[in-house]
Amino acid sequence: MEKNWKVLRSECLLKDRWIDLRADACETPSGREISPYYVLSYADWVNIVAITASEEVVLVRQYRHAVATWVTELPGGVADAEDPSLAQAAARELLEETGYRVAELPTAVCSLYANPATNTNRVHTFLARGVTFERVPELEAGEEGMSVHLMPVADVIAALRTGEIRQSMHVAALSLALMACGYLRA
Repeated sequence: MEKNWKVLRSECLLKDRWIDLRADACETPSGREISPYYVLSYADWVNIVAITASEEVVLVRQYRHAVATWVTELPGGVADAEDPSLAQAAARELLEETGYRVAELPTAVCSLYANPATNTNRVHTFLARGVTFERVPELEAGEEGMSVHLMPVADVIAALRTGEIRQSMHVAALSLALMACGYLRA
């Protein structure tokens, strides 16, 4: 039978609008203490696999400071408390980052843990087909220099295979969404 660890004590180390870091002292079912065990609490994230009528996937390319390089990714971000739903949060992020609007509310593809070893949040992936360009993106300070890239589905599949798309959560999201659309087979 599976048994959870016990949290003996917990200490908040850092908390601001982006991060909540705590150190737990844990006891395993066999009685071993693991301390400190660091846990990062984040808000849930959303991303969206948006496909145009021409079967192009809407991607963004942006600088990611932690790895000090530019990365090709899905549009997405934090699900805000003001968002009426996760699907609407994904549609909002798509419009803000790319200027593309969904034709109808996106459908859920998957909800995955970002990194269950240390992070508490989930990443919710949505799929929207028939998206259309509406306006210039409205980028936030951390998104400076972000560019929008339309990539044919076949090229996205090739980029997944070659590692050109390297953000692991986005590789999973794209793979599952493209399977749901019939572009990839399990």
